[in-house]
Amino acid sequence: MRYIKQLAATLLATTFSLAAAAQTLVVGDQSYNARAVMEAAGVLDDLPYTLEWKQFTAGSPVAEALNVGSLDIGLLGDAPPLFLGALGAPIKVIAVSRQNLEGVAILARKDSNIHSLQDLRGKRAAIWKGSWSQQLLFSALDKAGVPRDALELRYLSALDASHALDGGSVDVIATWEPYVTQQERQGARVLATAEGVIPAQSFVVANSTSAEQKRAQIADFLQRLKKARDWTLSDPAHTQAYADAWAKRTRADGDIARAWFARARTDLAPLNPQVIADAQKTVDFFAGLGLIKAYPAASLFDTSFGAAIEH
Repeated sequence: MRYIKQLAATLLATTFSLAAAAQTLVVGDQSYNARAVMEAAGVLDDLPYTLEWKQFTAGSPVAEALNVGSLDIGLLGDAPPLFLGALGAPIKVIAVSRQNLEGVAILARKDSNIHSLQDLRGKRAAIWKGSWSQQLLFSALDKAGVPRDALELRYLSALDASHALDGGSVDVIATWEPYVTQQERQGARVLATAEGVIPAQSFVVANSTSAEQKRAQIADFLQRLKKARDWTLSDPAHTQAYADAWAKRTRADGDIARAWFARARTDLAPLNPQVIADAQKTVDFFAGLGLIKAYPAASLFDTSFGAAIEH
């Protein structure tokens, strides 16, 4: 009887493996970040399914692709999926990616007379609406007691904002990596970071249908991504190898990448009550601006994939 049960279990596992192999997991990545770390760590060997990468340059198109079902999972910052959640989109947040919040910062030009948030009255600031950038600047101003309308705002993408700061058409920007490291190396002055001001979380998000139909493949991918992140954090040489691999793929400055990744120390973690509470703060912030409607952020989270990351 034991033999028959073992044989049945083996046949079931084999059947599942064959079914999994017949499926493709489509992953939305941003500028090769996840792909580079997983390749550098060597965790993509012997996949029991086909992995298809799609590369994006920003989080919003990743969220839209998840919404329409052209991606199974995607890696992106918190705002785009939280905005879609307000519309009842068929997506679920299944894991959180954590990083050093010093990489999300408000920066002033090196030759300016701006040395604190109090000096921003009457200055020109570039931010990206509906993002960490807007949330950080407004939240930091509120904390410092500086009226939000005391500044002249220009709504620019992170890349255009960085160029605007270089050219002097704005005095300050609120941005994220790699622009923070780039600007610091050019002498820009950090006025504030996200630390203690905004959550600045990043998420792994699944299309709701994929979360049900490709659960095994998604869980396996999360395990491999977690293993890659742990590998990177285990040795500075590994972090450098990851940075070099990413820089080669994106043709970016290797020195900037090494400094950025060494500081970021990006990790992957299961969802917990604090993650969801922080997401609610972000929802409430943008709802307060009238950019989305308020809703319970918890409805967007699926904590059932946590075991895949913990083991």
